[in-house]
Amino acid sequence: MDEENKRVCLDIIRNQYLSFVFRIALGVVFIISGAGKLSEGAAFVDQVEEANVLPHALAKFYGTALPWVEIVIGALLILGLFSRFAAGIGGLAALSFIVGNSTRLYRGLYGECGCFGSIASLQFSTRDALIVDFVLLIMAIQILIHKGEFLSLDSKVFRRKIPDTG
Repeated sequence: MDEENKRVCLDIIRNQYLSFVFRIALGVVFIISGAGKLSEGAAFVDQVEEANVLPHALAKFYGTALPWVEIVIGALLILGLFSRFAAGIGGLAALSFIVGNSTRLYRGLYGECGCFGSIASLQFSTRDALIVDFVLLIMAIQILIHKGEFLSLDSKVFRRKIPDTG
């Protein structure tokens, strides 16, 4: 890749408007996903346990905690509060979805993923969900790189004051 292409790629990755759009989009996806799973309660926990990716106790904890974590991540991203932390946790969540959906594909399970629970009319096949998971991971990485500070509470709350030398 020549220097001009590298510069263009870096400009895209560091674009504050792209970071803002990604932050809002990722936040909305996580809130909808978490709310959908939360409304299903024990049925979602059973679905996580049936996947046999995690040991039983860990699967139960993951299935119980995930909807709440998604809602909190989504809210923090939309508000722009602790954006990099929220994007980091969101990226780890997306990575866990990638592992789960990859495992399902490996086992030949091609049905709907249940990513959004019953709250959303959006349902994806496992293969399509895997693509969406990679997109979510890319969005989270871009927010981490840019810091996601454009139009955020982070930029207001954690603004550094320049010491008065007068």
